[in-house]
Amino acid sequence: MFFLVKGLLWLIIPAVMLFALLPSSLNVLSLGTDAAAARGVDVHRTQRLAFLGAALATAGAVSLAGPVGFVGIIVPHMVRLIVGGDHRIVLPASALLGAAFLVTCDLIARTAFGAVELPVGIITAVIGGPFFLWLLVRRG
Repeated sequence: MFFLVKGLLWLIIPAVMLFALLPSSLNVLSLGTDAAAARGVDVHRTQRLAFLGAALATAGAVSLAGPVGFVGIIVPHMVRLIVGGDHRIVLPASALLGAAFLVTCDLIARTAFGAVELPVGIITAVIGGPFFLWLLVRRG
């Protein structure tokens, strides 16, 4: 396991560095691209760096843990509903709530049906699918 993590440091370290640089720019960018540009944020650069950081972090997580359903999609939305839109709080809270959510789903997958152990991706999909659809309907 250590060798897998060590092999992914080239993905994880740049992603964490990008995430550490972006919260204040993302806060301003959440006001809209025109408002962010008026406040001195380089919108295209910030968007590219955010997408690059997200792609690196996703690549590292999926290659190490496998495709664990909707955790990366659901949790940031849950956190925004709970704590608001400040990215200085949303980013670390998403990491902590995402870990807690996945551990809870794993516990349910291992214990819900007695001797039968379900893949954790099924539990995350059962919880995440309806939540994601609710988000789409609510915003649509």
